[in-house]
Amino acid sequence: MASPARTLNGRGALGMGRAALHAGLAGLVVALGTLLLPDRYRSEARILSDTGHAGAGPGTRTGIWAPTAPPETTSSREDGPTVVYADILRSRRMAKHLLEREYEYGLKAWHFGPSRRVKGSLLDYLGAVNLDRALGPLRKVLTVIREPKSGLLTVRAETRSPELSQQVVRQATECLRDALVELSQIAGKDRARFTQERLEEVRQRYMEIGREFQRFQDGNRNWEISPAPDVRFQGSRLKDRLDLWKQVMVNLTLNHEQALLDAQNDTQTLLVLDPGSLPLEKSGPPRGLLAFVAAAAAAALSLGFRNRAAIAHRLFGKEPTP
Repeated sequence: MASPARTLNGRGALGMGRAALHAGLAGLVVALGTLLLPDRYRSEARILSDTGHAGAGPGTRTGIWAPTAPPETTSSREDGPTVVYADILRSRRMAKHLLEREYEYGLKAWHFGPSRRVKGSLLDYLGAVNLDRALGPLRKVLTVIREPKSGLLTVRAETRSPELSQQVVRQATECLRDALVELSQIAGKDRARFTQERLEEVRQRYMEIGREFQRFQDGNRNWEISPAPDVRFQGSRLKDRLDLWKQVMVNLTLNHEQALLDAQNDTQTLLVLDPGSLPLEKSGPPRGLLAFVAAAAAAALSLGFRNRAAIAHRLFGKEPTP
């Protein structure tokens, strides 16, 4: 009587041909089945962080983030402007704009299917009834990846249409630019309102000290060469206070004018390295990988089923005693 080991080896050798047949059939069936799946196309846009020397001054503004000095190392970019950019791109406001905007693109139902022109919103493409239902699927279509050390921001869109992927990426970039402009204008309006109020207070204070200094000069002519130390000291103090408040008023006036410019500025320098090209090669589905996995699984199941008794004896049984 043959031992279980010999049985396992014999059946394994005899079953290799059948297992290869099962693997080939399974791989063929899965490969044909994946042809029914539509291709996916990915478009990417890359946005740079600040260059580290744009203006090189404390007053230089880059969008809504103003670096005070050029970064010394790449690790210092971990808190750069693209952190804010990524938050804006992941916001509900951005999702609402992208979902409700209409796009026109070509779409195939399956791999060899005819291409048809579609005009509609991303909400229709995802088949969602409202914005809340579309937020989850949108996160799979639009992804935002940020490199912590370099600050490079990658905006990636993957859909069943190469044109739609490109349009979504470019629209996200434009929406980001518009959002930065709006936030910068809002911040400028707030600063303009605050500096205007403070400027009125400083101007009033400057006029009061000016009148006080004028009264002192009317009563103490040529006080600078007066033999009385108290008179010279009081005159110097009043003059210094007047010069100080004048300088404060000048600085506030400059800040107020800059805030007014920011409140009306409708330009935004967004350092876009790649605007998002039209993808020519598909990014999915991985038909070859799926067919290989199906073939390997079918071969393993075929061999396992044919030698199930010997495998069970090897795992749970004992060798027979002579």
